[in-house]
Parts: sequence; structure tokens; C-alpha cells
Amino acid sequence: MSENDIPEGGDKAADKPRSAAPRQRAPRNVDPAQPTLIVDPAPPAAPSDSAPQASSEGGGHESSAQPQGNGNGNGQPGGSGQGQNRDQRDRQGGRRDRRNRHNRNRGDRDPQMFDEEYDESRNGGGNGPLIALNELKVKKPAELLALAETLGIQEGVARARKQDIIFLILKAHARAGGGIYDEGVLEILQDGFGFLRGFEASYLAGPDDIYVSPSQIRRFNLRTGDYVTGRVRPPKEGERYFALLKVDTINGEPPEASKNKILFENLTALFPRKAFHLERGNGSSEDITGRILDLVAPIGRGQRGLIVSQPKAGKTMMLQNIAQAIVHNHPDAHLIMLLIDERPEEVTEMQRSVRAEIISSTFDEPAVRHVQVAEMVIERAKRLVEHKKDVVILLDSITRLARAYNTVVPSSGKVLTGGVDANALQRPKRFFGAARNVEEGGSLTIIATALIDTGSKMDEVIYEEFKGTGNMEVHLNRRIAEKRVYPAIDINRSGTRREELLIDPDLLQKIWILRKLLHPMDELAAIEFMLDKMKNTKTNDEFFGAMKR
Repeated sequence: MSENDIPEGGDKAADKPRSAAPRQRAPRNVDPAQPTLIVDPAPPAAPSDSAPQASSEGGGHESSAQPQGNGNGNGQPGGSGQGQNRDQRDRQGGRRDRRNRHNRNRGDRDPQMFDEEYDESRNGGGNGPLIALNELKVKKPAELLALAETLGIQEGVARARKQDIIFLILKAHARAGGGIYDEGVLEILQDGFGFLRGFEASYLAGPDDIYVSPSQIRRFNLRTGDYVTGRVRPPKEGERYFALLKVDTINGEPPEASKNKILFENLTALFPRKAFHLERGNGSSEDITGRILDLVAPIGRGQRGLIVSQPKAGKTMMLQNIAQAIVHNHPDAHLIMLLIDERPEEVTEMQRSVRAEIISSTFDEPAVRHVQVAEMVIERAKRLVEHKKDVVILLDSITRLARAYNTVVPSSGKVLTGGVDANALQRPKRFFGAARNVEEGGSLTIIATALIDTGSKMDEVIYEEFKGTGNMEVHLNRRIAEKRVYPAIDINRSGTRREELLIDPDLLQKIWILRKLLHPMDELAAIEFMLDKMKNTKTNDEFFGAMKR
């Protein structure tokens, strides 16, 4: 090697102990059964060679120790990943000419990308029967144990976690020559590589996550929140994770269609102009909540709404009723329920009663986990809006989310009243502020609950910061709820900005007359009057017809 061929930092890489005897062992990224002479444009690089190994100490989570590479070297630890890869190629006798090295430096072609995209047999893609990983994730633990027993997996299965059992089943299926197909939401870590997370586990990191290499992320212009589907290969020797072999679709579209999407930040925000109608017309008590909201505080596509509530006033049940109404009346909308710092039994109830994505982080999990889940959900929603989809996020609660950010954010030295850091609320405001109607097509609606009168000064400060940011507010009153009158809506204090854009002019005139009638009443008398008139009718049209008589 001439002096000009030594890459920057290459002489330092050569002094490392791992390069002292380069011919005593095969490179980790190369299958030992294969000859050392490499004829591909670049050497095969294992997706989880060093990077996922380092991250796997914490289950592949961001908080785990990550390699110190620059991402372009596929997570090589320390120094320049490109320099180490090039030095390794030279030692193997596979030196490239300057043009190929220049292309490698530009990142136009990655060795792993070449192998995984076009040489499935070499990478263990498997030509046998396909197994869908997402089908395994929705199975119950007892079903997984029975499947593992049929595959001859016995050691350490009985007391293993669900994700570990799935990992063992996939390895056994791959050894039998079967293929693996998976889909998931991409989370890109700081080192440039990423993993496909499943919403069934609320994007929790685990051994069954699928590794995505930096080259694939660059090639398809992937971002956190993209929903990726494709073939998967089993881990090679020295690897810990299954790796994405070939990308089939991105957010439900071919990869080529996703390259020219307009960034969410570049989309034009507008007032909501099309309403979500919550009335189902079945006359049930649950339907009354949606009917009252349609009149008092209509929800539009792109609404940024707050449900302001005292404890035990029925805010979670109201969110559940809203979710069921949207699923029933607007199946085209993509609904995500984000439960932060909630009780586990409430999460289970939501999963069984609402047909939507239920993403949760319960109160027994750390604040870092709350933040990670929220970031994944909002990025997922942004990617869908870029594809002109209508997305609805129901968040319970933004107060707990702001508390989590206050715990995680580095201290700025400036503390507001109640112990809130001056910089802590910027990120939850960015989350809430992402809600908008988009001129280019699509919308992001966020309806969040905010707690008041909890006895905590911090909660009061958080509410005051968010009070003027929404364009719709629903106030719940505990005095009404204590009388067991639901929904406990304070009608006079609830409303939507620019409601004339969402409601037909004739209906709007009737609503204004109704508000004039209810204004002299106190909050309890007003809601009791509404409920008394509505329980005898099935629709709001019938309600106004009865009011005329």
C-alpha cells in the first residue's frame, strides 16, 4: 500500500490490537464458509456487526451504549468506519481502484446493501415457506410456547419473555430453510442504523426487532416513523439481530414513490374545514357524548384540542367514546391512542374496546420510555400525513407527557414555578403543535387531556402554557361527575375556534340559539337539560325538532 492509499486515520486503525494478526481469523462480516477472496463491488458488512451488539446490552434501546463510529461504517466501533473497512479490504487482498473507493466514500453503494438486495441465497434469505413476524407478535404466550414445542425448542423457553420466544422460533424456522417476512415502524438511532419496532409492543425495543442498515436508510431516504415491509434474513455468526434483506413497501407504497414526498415541516397549515361527525344515531348513552360534542365543540380534521379535566371527571371515558365514534363513522382516518403514565388495566380496556393502534407507556415505566413512545408516535403520524392521510392522535395525558420531558431534559439552570425547567415544555409544545390541516392534502388531529386542580403547582403551570395553543377546548367539571352525570361537560366554557368552517350555516344558527338558552343556567343545570332532551331522540336533527315543539 502506498502512502497515498492510506485513508485518514488508517495508520491508527492498523495499530489496533484487532489488526495485529489480520489473517488469524476471518472478518466477522464475512461468512467463514465463504472464500476470503471477495468479488462483490464491496465487502459484505454485517448489519448488526458491532453496532447492534453494543446496543443489545439494553435491548437495542437508545439509552444503551452505542458505538462511536460515524454511521457510514455500519457502526464500526471507534475511529472512522470507512477507514477501517478500507483497511480491512486491503488486508484481504481485495483492493479496489480509486473510482470504486470514491463511490464507497460517497455512500452511493454499500456492501451490505449489495449483498442483501441481490444475493438472498448467500445471506440466508430462505426459499422455504414464509412466516410473517407480525403474526407471531399477536399470538398469545401459550400459543407461542406450543409452536416452539412443535419446532423442538425446549431449552430456556418456559421462563423466557414473549419477544425472546419469538426470536427462538424465527431462528429455528430459518435453520429449516424457511423465509421470514416482517413489517414495522422504523426507529433510527443516533449512530445511523435503525430497527423496525412493532406497535403491538408499543415500540418497545426487544430481541425480535429487525435491524436496518445505514445504507438502506440512505438509499430509500427513510426516516423515523416510516412503516417498512420486506424480507428478513437471520443473523450471521457474531450478529444478534435479524436484518432487513429487501424493502418491499414504505408506508404502503413502493419505495420509488416515497422518495419525493414533501417534508411535513414544509406543508402549509390551515384551519380545519371538514368535521369528524361523532353522532352514530343508535340512541345509546355513549352516543350522547359524541352528539353533544358535535354541537358544543365540533372536532375537525386537523384540530388541536384540549380536554381540560379535574381528576375523576370522566376524561378517559370521553376519549374512548370519541375513538369509537371515529372508528365507526370515519374508517378512512388512521387512529392512534397514546396513553402516557396510565394504569395497565385501562390500557387493556382500551385495547379490547377500540379497534385502533393503542400505544402505551404505563406509570411504572421510566420517563425516558414515555418520551421515546411519544416521539415515535408523532413521527409515525407525520409520515402518514406526508402521504396525504388523515391521522388522529388521542393523547392521555399531555400533562404527564410534559412531566416526563421535564424529567428527561437537561437542566438549563432556569426553573419556573412548580419546578418546571424553562426548556422542558418546548418539546411537548412541538408535539402538540404538529396538529394541523394541510393544504396539500391530509391532516393531523391531536386531542389531548390536560389535568387541573390536582394540588400540584407543576400541573397548573403546564396547563397555563398549553391553554392558548389549541383551537378547541372541552372543559369537564368534577361537580357534575360527582352527581354521576356523564358526560360532565361544562357547556358554557367549551367551544371550538372558527366553528363556522365546520358546521352548516342553518345548523349553526340553531346552535347559537341553544347557547343563548343555556347561558343563564349553571353548568350542572345546563348539561342536565341537554341530557334530558337528548335521551328521547336518536339524532341531533330530532333533538332540534323536539326543541321547536
